[in-house]
Amino acid sequence: MEAEAEAERSSTSSEDISVSSYDSSLVKNPNSEEEQREEEEQSDCNDYEDVHQAKRRKYVAVFRDSDDEDRISDLSDSIILSILAFLPTKDAIKTGVLSKRWVQLWTSIPSLSFSDAGYFKNAKVFASNVDSALLLHSAPKLSNFLLEFWYNSQFKTRVDDWVRFATAAKVDQLSLKLSSNHYKNSEAYVLPEDLYANEFVSEFEFCFCKIFPTGVVNWSSLKRLCIGYTALPEEAIAKVLMGSPKLEYLELCNCCQVKLLGIVSDSLRKLVIKDHLRHSYFPAVELEIVAPKIESLEILGNFDRNKCRIKDVSALVEAKLDFHMSMGCRCKKEDACKEYQDIVRGLLESVHHVKELTVGPWCLMVLSIMSVKHRPFPSLKCKRLTVKTSMKKWDFLGIASLLQSSPYVETLVMDIKSPDNSGSEFLGRRYFHTRKFNEVSHWKSKKIRFKSLLQYLKTVKICGCVERLFHRKEVFISVVQFLLKNAKVLEKMVISEALVTQNQHMVHEFRQLAQKLISFPKSSPQVMVMSCSHISKII
Repeated sequence: MEAEAEAERSSTSSEDISVSSYDSSLVKNPNSEEEQREEEEQSDCNDYEDVHQAKRRKYVAVFRDSDDEDRISDLSDSIILSILAFLPTKDAIKTGVLSKRWVQLWTSIPSLSFSDAGYFKNAKVFASNVDSALLLHSAPKLSNFLLEFWYNSQFKTRVDDWVRFATAAKVDQLSLKLSSNHYKNSEAYVLPEDLYANEFVSEFEFCFCKIFPTGVVNWSSLKRLCIGYTALPEEAIAKVLMGSPKLEYLELCNCCQVKLLGIVSDSLRKLVIKDHLRHSYFPAVELEIVAPKIESLEILGNFDRNKCRIKDVSALVEAKLDFHMSMGCRCKKEDACKEYQDIVRGLLESVHHVKELTVGPWCLMVLSIMSVKHRPFPSLKCKRLTVKTSMKKWDFLGIASLLQSSPYVETLVMDIKSPDNSGSEFLGRRYFHTRKFNEVSHWKSKKIRFKSLLQYLKTVKICGCVERLFHRKEVFISVVQFLLKNAKVLEKMVISEALVTQNQHMVHEFRQLAQKLISFPKSSPQVMVMSCSHISKII
C-alpha cells in the first residue's frame, strides 16, 4: 500500500506543484530519513521506471516529433545543461522525472535561480528547499545566482550560507532581490564582510541590504552594480567605487539617504538614479550629483518632494530626464510650479552640452508652464532629442519651446505614451484646467518661428501609442506640417511599426493621413515619409 501511494504521488501532475515554492519531493537531502524510506519502497517495487512512468510520459511527449523520436535526449549533457540554465531552478529540478539520465542532470547546471512569490506563507518552506537544492548541486562554477524572497532577520544565517555558496562557486552574476516591510537599515540584511573580497563577480544586484564594509572593498571584476531600497551611506558608496576599478554601470533605486553623490571613478560610464522617495523614517533630502567623468545619466521615476541637482557632468554625452515630483497637500500651486521650473531649468542647464537628450512627460509639462510664464529656456546643443508625450494639448507648448532651444538637433523622436497617473497628468490638470489654449493655432503662429530653427533636422521618428496619435490628429498634422515646412534638410519621417495595428479602420485612417502629409509644403527638396504599412515619397 505504501508503494502504491508513493507511485500515485509521483504521478501527480506538475501543475499541482506550488509555483511559489520548490517541491521538496523533487529535491531531497540524500541523508534524510524520508529519502531512505523512499529508497526502501522503490527497492520493493524493483522498478524505478514504473514509479515515474506516468509523469515521464507527460514530459517526454513534449520532446518527441511526429516520428516518435526523442531528439532532446540525443543532445549532449553540455547542451542540455545550457538549456536548463534558462529555467527557474524549481523547473529545472522537475525535469528529473523524465528518465534516469535526467535525475541528477540538473545538479550540474551553471545557473541557479530561486524565487518565492509566496512571501509570508512560504518563506520557511522556500528556505528549506533552497538548502536542499544547494546541498545536491555540484557544478564547480556558477554563471548566475538569483535569490528573491521575503526577508526577515530569522533568515540571516541561512542567507549568509547561500551567499557563501555562490561566492565559493566563483559566481559571475549575483542577485539578492530581497523584500521587506521595513525600510530601516536595522531590519535589512547585512551583507557578509567576506563578500567584499569577491574577485570574480562582474554583475551584482541587491535590494533591502545593508552595505557598510569595515575594511577594503575588492571587487576587481565588477562591471555592473545595482542597489535598490537601501539606506546607503555616502562613505559606503565611496569605498565601493574605490574598490571597483572596472565598474562601468551604477544604478541606485530608492536609496533615500544619499545627499551627495560624488563619483570620481575613471571607469564608470553610466549612472542611473531611479526613484528617490521621501520615506517617513528619513527627512526630505536634496540629491546633488557630481560626476565629471560619466558619459550617460538617467534620472527616472518618482522623486516625491526630494530635489535633485546636477553640479558637474562635464563629460556627459547622453542624458534622460524622465522623472516626476509631488506637490504635497499643503503646497500652494503657484509656489510649487515656480519651484519645479527652477528644478527643471537647472537640470537642463547642467546637461545643455549633451548630444542626446530625452525629456519625459512631467518635465515636458513643466516646460509648458515655463512657456506660459515666458521664462527663458537654456540653450541646448543636443543632436538627438527624444520627447515623451501623451499628446495632451499643453504638451505642445513644451515641445515647441524645446525645438526653439535646440537649434542643432538632427534627429527628433516623439515617443507617444498612454496617459497615466504620474505627476504630469496631475500637474497639467491642476495648472491648466482653467486656461484656454488652441494648440493648432500655436503651431501655425509666428511665435515659434525664427531664423535658426530646424536648420540641421534630418530625421523625425514617431513611435508609441497609435490611439493617442489619432486622438490628437489635428494637432499632429499641424506639427508635421510645421516640421516639413521649416526643416530645410529633412530626409525622412518614420512612423514606427509599433504604431500600426490590426485595426483596419485605423490602418485606413493612417493611409488617409499619409496621403495628406504628401501634399504639405516643404523646405527640403526630397523627403521620405515611411511606415510599415505605407511608404510615400514627397516629391
